[in-house]
Amino acid sequence: MPNIPVIRCLLIPIGDEQLLLPSAVIAEVFPYNKPEYLVENAPNWLLGIFNWRNQRIPLLSIENVLSLPQIMTSVKKQRTIILYGLESTQTMPFYAFLATDIPRSIVITEETLINPNTDIHTGVAFQVTIKNKETVWLPDLTYLETVLKKSQTLF
Repeated sequence: MPNIPVIRCLLIPIGDEQLLLPSAVIAEVFPYNKPEYLVENAPNWLLGIFNWRNQRIPLLSIENVLSLPQIMTSVKKQRTIILYGLESTQTMPFYAFLATDIPRSIVITEETLINPNTDIHTGVAFQVTIKNKETVWLPDLTYLETVLKKSQTLF
C-alpha cells in the first residue's frame, strides 16, 4: 500500500464560503477581540491592530481583501485566526483575520481535492471541491502579505 501524504488543515467559515488553510500556517485561533482603531484613512480591509503575546498584530477583513460579500455575524461566534507571516518574518511575523464561526479540522490528501480551479479572483490561489462536495477556497498568502506590507506604516 503506497504512503499517501496527508496535510492537516482547518476549514475556516467566512459567511457562506470556506477557506482551507494548512494547520502549519496557523499560529492560534481564539474568540473575537476588538482591535484598536487605526487612522481614518486606513484601507477598508484593515480593521485595526491588537496586542497578542506582546506583539502588535494587524487584523484584516478577509472579505474585503478577497472581494467577498460582507457578512454580518454575532461577535460571539467570530474567531480570530492568527497566521504566521511567511514572506517577511522579521517585519511581520504574524497577521490575523476574522472567521464567522469556529473552524473545523480536516485531513486532506491529494485524492480528497477534486476539480481545482485557478480561474478565480485576486487573492485566491485555488478553488477546489473536497470529496464530500464542499467547495473551498485556498487563499494566496503571498498576496495577503503583500497587501499588508504596502500599508505597514499604518501599524
